[in-house]
Amino acid sequence: MKYFLLKGLSMLIILGSYSCNTNPNYSVTGVILEKDLNKRVFKIDHDRIPGFMEPMIMDLNVHKKVNMNSFNNLDSVSFNLIITEDSHYTINFKKIGVRQETENLDELWQDDLYSPRSVGDKFDDFKFYKTDSKEYTLYDNNKDYTVISFIFSRCPIPNMCPAVISKNQYLADSFSNRSIDFLILSFDYLFDTPEILKKNYGSIENKFPNIKFLSSTDHYNELILLTKQSNISFGGVEDNNIGHTMITLILDKDKKLVKSYSGMDWKPSDFKRDLSNFINLN
Repeated sequence: MKYFLLKGLSMLIILGSYSCNTNPNYSVTGVILEKDLNKRVFKIDHDRIPGFMEPMIMDLNVHKKVNMNSFNNLDSVSFNLIITEDSHYTINFKKIGVRQETENLDELWQDDLYSPRSVGDKFDDFKFYKTDSKEYTLYDNNKDYTVISFIFSRCPIPNMCPAVISKNQYLADSFSNRSIDFLILSFDYLFDTPEILKKNYGSIENKFPNIKFLSSTDHYNELILLTKQSNISFGGVEDNNIGHTMITLILDKDKKLVKSYSGMDWKPSDFKRDLSNFINLN
């Protein structure tokens, strides 16, 4: 089985159309790695979902009808993944076997270059296109802090990518008098060209000069490097059916990781407080 390794996941995002009457329903198989009874979440290493998503390890919401105590870590299961208008859930779990754990998943990213960065670790340099088609280079940025988020422009779920953009606008406004860049990178390297990003988000950049939307077009290798170091996973770009996890990062002036916010539930007010504390400490 091939993996996209995620720690502290998040959620998936789908590019597709939604019916008013029918939610997309996918039959899935995978292995339960962890369970959180309080949050009603299974961390599942799922197989490829044809027409939707490559193999990934993800935190998936579990429907209240499912007795989570009936399942253990390393149980191989089949289940249904239901995509709602603003979220998702899993249901109809059946145990089909038990995985014999023979490999250490943490060894999959032992290459230092691609290893997820921890607090205090430095990120490698990268270049991506700005909306004016000029390159933005991380190491040429001398800001005190750099905030990095990930999106794609055709994301249809309001509380996913659009929410990330809204949070960045709030934060950019809150720190407008500080030396901080807010970078919002699209990993849709085929569709989200600089021209597309400018058309969709140029007005935001005009209103918030400290926000920069970046295109990964023609920068695939650097996109892979950054997403691996950021501990974010994505897939489905080539199939026009994107799935990805979510994370927002704070880097200091030396491009070292200060803090990361996984998933979609972090509050801008908490982020603002944390970043203000970092600024005051320095």
